[in-house]
Amino acid sequence: MKAVVLAAGLGKRLAAVTVEKPKVLVKIGEKTLIEHNLVKLHRLGINQIALVIGYKGEMVKEVVGETVTYYGQKERLGTAHAFLCAKDFIDEPFFLGVNGDMFFTDTLKDFVRLEPPAIAVYRVEDSSRYGRLEIKDGKLISVREKAAEKTSGFINAGVYLFPKEIFEWIKKTPLSPRKEYEITDTIQMMTKEGWRFTAYELKGFWRDIAYVSDIQVAQRVASKTK
Repeated sequence: MKAVVLAAGLGKRLAAVTVEKPKVLVKIGEKTLIEHNLVKLHRLGINQIALVIGYKGEMVKEVVGETVTYYGQKERLGTAHAFLCAKDFIDEPFFLGVNGDMFFTDTLKDFVRLEPPAIAVYRVEDSSRYGRLEIKDGKLISVREKAAEKTSGFINAGVYLFPKEIFEWIKKTPLSPRKEYEITDTIQMMTKEGWRFTAYELKGFWRDIAYVSDIQVAQRVASKTK
């Protein structure tokens, strides 16, 4: 299996930390976010990896080296567009897609054994920051937008088993209100047209690294899981 990892993010809400480096180079423990995620993939036996880089991508190359294939996202046009940048890398029916700016402890060994397509989810007490997923009988039903009310529920954890057909659906995906092509919008379109995404609940800790407080929490977890 091949993997496509997104590493083009700027990290505006982490400006004090990332002003001089890409978001995926934030350190959690002794490794950067991107290194944590690449180690996880290698442990799964996945060695054919595409890295989609953007903001200060040369710095990512210096850290990661030539162990991956690089694709550039010249404009920050969203996660769906970022995956599309690596379209030529995929020549198999399915692939693993990963947001490179997260820190989580699940090994993904059970996830990659699922029959694709699949999406990793994580339960949080307050889903207002992320938007909530509706799941029924282990399958994704819909992706709800962010809402003001603080309700518990499952959120998109940014790890996917995608069919190669995802690229054709991305091309049909409209711009979101944020003026980006969102992969969640692509998944929602596919779901409405009959694609049944298995929802896999990540085990252990997961955190999207968006604020300095997220780094601090992840650092504490990393120090206990060496």
